[in-house]
Amino acid sequence: MKRHARITAPQLLCVAALLATMMAAVSCARQGYPTGGPKDVLPPRVVATTPDNGSHDFYRQQFTITFNEYVVLKNASDNIIVSPPLKNKADYTVKGKSLLVTLHDTLLPNTTYLFQFKEALADFTEGNLLTSYEYAFSTGATLDSLMLEGTLRDARSGKPLAEAVSVAAYKEDSLGTRADTVALWRKPDYVTLSDREGRYAFHYMAAGRYRVVAFGDKNRNLRVDADEAVAWCDSATSATPRHDSIRQPLPLRMSSPAAQRQRITTSTMPEQGHIVVTTAAPLQHPSVEGTPSVWRLNTRRDSLTVWCLDGKADSATLIISDTLLQDTLHLRYQAPKGKGRRRNDSEKPTAPLMRALCQGSNAHYDDLRLAFRNPIAKTDDTLRVTVTHLKDSSMSHYSVTVDSTGLTARINATLTAGDEYSMLLPQGLFSDIYGTVSDSLSFRLKPKDYGTLTLHIDNRCAAPLVVEVLDSRDTVVQQMSTQSLGTLATLKFTHLAAGNYKLRAIVDSDNNGRWTPGDYRTGRHPETTILFDKTLALREKWEMEERWTIEQ
Repeated sequence: MKRHARITAPQLLCVAALLATMMAAVSCARQGYPTGGPKDVLPPRVVATTPDNGSHDFYRQQFTITFNEYVVLKNASDNIIVSPPLKNKADYTVKGKSLLVTLHDTLLPNTTYLFQFKEALADFTEGNLLTSYEYAFSTGATLDSLMLEGTLRDARSGKPLAEAVSVAAYKEDSLGTRADTVALWRKPDYVTLSDREGRYAFHYMAAGRYRVVAFGDKNRNLRVDADEAVAWCDSATSATPRHDSIRQPLPLRMSSPAAQRQRITTSTMPEQGHIVVTTAAPLQHPSVEGTPSVWRLNTRRDSLTVWCLDGKADSATLIISDTLLQDTLHLRYQAPKGKGRRRNDSEKPTAPLMRALCQGSNAHYDDLRLAFRNPIAKTDDTLRVTVTHLKDSSMSHYSVTVDSTGLTARINATLTAGDEYSMLLPQGLFSDIYGTVSDSLSFRLKPKDYGTLTLHIDNRCAAPLVVEVLDSRDTVVQQMSTQSLGTLATLKFTHLAAGNYKLRAIVDSDNNGRWTPGDYRTGRHPETTILFDKTLALREKWEMEERWTIEQ
């Protein structure tokens, strides 16, 4: 006969407690979120609007946009665009998954309003941007539905303008004789922002013809200011239906204005006895008076470097004079605040007076240049640079020539491209304006050869051309003008390092030998630039020949 164990009351309580604990643990595990899984990369999605998007006879002072997840608002003043512009800014309030928009204007009758949310909204958890959302309503019985679109490019480079700028549209029938300068004196009827590909579009427009102007509008006053980049079209353009298959995008070319007034933009004393001054526009015939000094002008003529004759001077007074400019500068050197014990000026390490710009494989056979920290005052003509041809250990001696600025020099050596050489510059070869004597300098180099590009141009434009050669970083490395060569011109670009190049032609309408930006106030558009249709791959010792027919 089997005997069954008796379970006591205390044991039953313990078993019940254990079961309760296990059930609670299972319940908690089911309620928790799983780890891992794909990352949320989707932007918020609109699930409801109150009133409905596209409503007629809108009379409220508020509307609400509800999303499928919690959202945050990013830089509403810059990223939310309203057309027509409101006199009083609306308030934008995020409440959980909804955005509440409160209006403080008396809305115009029979008018379609459009709110564009350009990267203004993102989800709360991952920050995924809703790149563009539009909410429209009409205060009348119908909703305007026409549109106008176009492209925006940098007038100098011809590339799409990646920076977002304001684009405004003005209904022409209300402008009168001042239509050509409307962006100076009147707020627009419609406004939008260009995207990162340089595209812009106006939606929900009324029927009519419009003047279009794009401008930087950094202060958000909806008008073109004197220092703002601008692009415009001289004639009016009609708004068309959204699905119009024959609509052509309206292209605009944007440029920043030339400096309206010559002025000194910065003046600094980065170290004792050394001053740098920059100006808003190129200097014509500058002069520098005051503290005894030596000065040099950069190649763009918009920066002066000044060396006080007292190399340890910690203050200076300079009088800068030029055409339309005269300014007095009082400068003082302030030593940087370092950590720990402050070193005396005598302990500060001094950079070498001279350095080579042609070491290693960066040199070319006739570009053996040196650069100096301070202007050179004297060269010891009894000393020579020793050049050793490492192929056969033969040695030659060459002189040097300092340029007119005293800041660079050239070694007058005859080298063979592809061979390796050793250079030795003796101590005392140069002395600067402070009497500092150069140390000896030795380095090796293996100079490269150049390529040559011959360009035959058929100019069918109504003005001469300035043809620019651009490297892979779009930096202009050489340029030539056809001004004295007629419509059929041959340009030969020599001393081009091996690499990929592009060609750009400026239609030089004002015959000043350079590209001229636009001026909205006078109606002068920026000069046209035209890109060659292919990239040129040039190698050492190559002589490349191309033909280019250029027409606007």
